[in-house]
Amino acid sequence: MVEKFDCLYCRDPLQRKKYVHKGDYHCCLKCFNKFCANICMECCKPIRVDSKEVHYKNCFWHDPCFHCAKCLHSLANETFVAKDNKILCNKFATQEDSPEWKDFYCETCHETKFAKYCVKCNKAIIASGGVTYQDEPWHAEGFVCVTCSKKLTGQRFTAVEDQ
Repeated sequence: MVEKFDCLYCRDPLQRKKYVHKGDYHCCLKCFNKFCANICMECCKPIRVDSKEVHYKNCFWHDPCFHCAKCLHSLANETFVAKDNKILCNKFATQEDSPEWKDFYCETCHETKFAKYCVKCNKAIIASGGVTYQDEPWHAEGFVCVTCSKKLTGQRFTAVEDQ
């Protein structure tokens, strides 16, 4: 006997169709977009299955909606700072923390005092050379698939047991 392979919501057969496997069930793309898609924190619209999604601390954004609250620069492929329920680029996060007369640092001293360090290689991440995943900073070139080493920055990916 052949097991039924239908969409959880509309009950349409999924054989030879694209579908989403979520938890213990399967659903067609139309139902996923209607019932299961995460809602973007910026535009409040569903993040469709064919869209790139950014997530941080159980919040979700469309890739283009994830930007600095001050300058609107896209942060999907950049390091950022979350402060007072706002997402900020490093430039504005540093400005908010600095006194009116900002101190000046050489690159080495700035790195020592302010830089984030990559969880993979433990080296400083310079200005725009990193990404944040699950509150941990990574160099963009080190944030890759454990099997084929394809860069995951700006791509959809799945984490399995912290890999």
